Amino acid sequence: MAKALGLVLAAALFAAGPMFAGEPEAQVLAAVNKARSAAGCGALTLNPKLTAAAKAHARAMAEKNFFSHTGKDGSRFTARIKRQGYRYSAAAENIAAGQSSAARVMQDWLASAGHRKNMLDCGLSETGIAVVYQPDDKPIKGQKYAMKYYWVEVFAAP
Repeated sequence: MAKALGLVLAAALFAAGPMFAGEPEAQVLAAVNKARSAAGCGALTLNPKLTAAAKAHARAMAEKNFFSHTGKDGSRFTARIKRQGYRYSAAAENIAAGQSSAARVMQDWLASAGHRKNMLDCGLSETGIAVVYQPDDKPIKGQKYAMKYYWVEVFAAP
């Protein structure tokens, strides 16, 4: 039922075709905030420290050819946020790989209960979003195709 609700919400957000112009990160922010508004949550604001944490992890996954919430150095997203000097009371992270558009990554995140929960957590007020494209990417171990696109969205409350 929850997955079906996520798919219905994703379909409603993207049924009219491309709704958001601009860079992929701005498109994700606009779509997340639209979903949050529909759920009764306030809009997320971009935070440069959270954006730096998201960008660093997306770049690491692309360049070091892995896909995980845990960095190759063993770091968790909370450590990566702290590394950027951000002090938080609550935090969460969404990652994705392989989606070539903001619309597709949003569709997948909204269809996933855990990712949707992070996006629609009204207690989180700030975000950082990044996508890194690795044109010469190789398939991750166990995968048939290269991902090429690595997405990270970090959510937090100061």
